[in-house]
Amino acid sequence: MASTLPRPDIESSIWIARPPQDIWDFVSDLSNDTQWREGVSSAQWISDPPHGVGSTGLHIIEGVGDWPWTAIALEEPHNLAWRVTGGRFEGSQGAYRIDPDGDGSRFTLETQVKRNVLMSLLMPILKGMLGRQNANDLKKLKALLETG
Repeated sequence: MASTLPRPDIESSIWIARPPQDIWDFVSDLSNDTQWREGVSSAQWISDPPHGVGSTGLHIIEGVGDWPWTAIALEEPHNLAWRVTGGRFEGSQGAYRIDPDGDGSRFTLETQVKRNVLMSLLMPILKGMLGRQNANDLKKLKALLETG
């Protein structure tokens, strides 16, 4: 499957020995983000189910604070993309993408940072930091799903 975001700045991927639906069921329950996403102290859907494009969520991230967002794509069990709607990173986007891959699935995490002068200057540093963090987060997700 092609990238969910038009031009992700950071894309991290891992193979997980689980079918797409199992991965989807885990990551679409946002409260599970606290188990595998570094710095996420709270995550929840704000809008009532059923969830789809336009649904809203809120993550609380250590050092960042409130991270409100709106779903801009949602196709079960393949992708969830969102746009941050408030805070320091307003306008940034992210996505989870799940593709069947042999007897498992490839899970990809995409990030697109809203550019301003400061972010453009910091992008080389951010790419390295966020890329490492995303890779570590994906290793945690894989361990949780393959042992659970």
